[in-house]
Amino acid sequence: PDAAQSSNRLCAALRSLFQKPKMFTPAFRRFVWAGCALFAAAGTPACTLFGAVGEGMVEGGGTLAAKTRDEHPGPQRFDIAVPSKGYAYLGLFTGDKHRFNMGFNEKGLFLARSTSGSLLRKERLALPRFFKHRLSATDWIMQHYASVDEVLAHKEVFVEPVNYLLADRTKIAVVEVMPGGQTTVRITEHGTAAHTNHFIEPESEALNQKIGSSSARRLERIRELLAAADKPLKIADMAAMTRDRHDGPVRSIWRTGTKPDGVQTLAAIAVSLPSIGNPSLNLTWRTDPNNPRAMDSLVCSVAPEDFKMGTAAFRKKCSAVENHP
Repeated sequence: PDAAQSSNRLCAALRSLFQKPKMFTPAFRRFVWAGCALFAAAGTPACTLFGAVGEGMVEGGGTLAAKTRDEHPGPQRFDIAVPSKGYAYLGLFTGDKHRFNMGFNEKGLFLARSTSGSLLRKERLALPRFFKHRLSATDWIMQHYASVDEVLAHKEVFVEPVNYLLADRTKIAVVEVMPGGQTTVRITEHGTAAHTNHFIEPESEALNQKIGSSSARRLERIRELLAAADKPLKIADMAAMTRDRHDGPVRSIWRTGTKPDGVQTLAAIAVSLPSIGNPSLNLTWRTDPNNPRAMDSLVCSVAPEDFKMGTAAFRKKCSAVENHP
């Protein structure tokens, strides 16, 4: 069993013990509950999704989209996928199976998603997942769809309970996938959007089994940052928000974690999809799972022909950023 499961069992035992009156002071009980909440938050995979869209909100118009990837350390790398059929796409690929995690395709469709951490892990992982022609949902969407509207017209891709942030040059869609494949969809064509790891729509809120303190605070914090930021926003503003450490090692948007193998921020992306012109990429990721200081970055404009040039050539084109978080 992992640390989160062990801490959950311990807290459950304490909850039962606390039913006996007069055994523990109220102050001691509050101290223990705070510790349980911290352990639970520290052990839950988590990500922060956010964006802005529209004239006056985004410099020059168009859309900005961003994500921090929070997980247990593991393999990940930047790559460009060029399938024999379908659209090419680039971004962060993760795990031993090299699954697409976040980025955009040659048509300017951005995708990122987060875990529905308010569902019990055992139950969540037992639910069906999208898998077609050896492709996960994220890879399938990138290869087959050119816009937010096209994705939303094919809701059969929404199977496992996760939260998506989809964006193109004109809109952002936040999609919550509930158990059973039902969805909530919130479209923003002018304004900001944000999501973390618990259900937040009226149709889905009742499904939250437990809202982690980190998820709740990160959602509150990113909304604060988006509201307070000078408008119109630029891609650099979004990248800066991904680095925010305002709320400590577990509840911040950029999470350093509490132990080397615990959940922590492993990568962050910010993307500009302008009304006119080429998209821009700002991606930072850990290259060595065991070394938090082993970071790499790509910051550049992405032309249509770049999707065909190959990963190595594209990386040479992009500028390196020396000041990592």
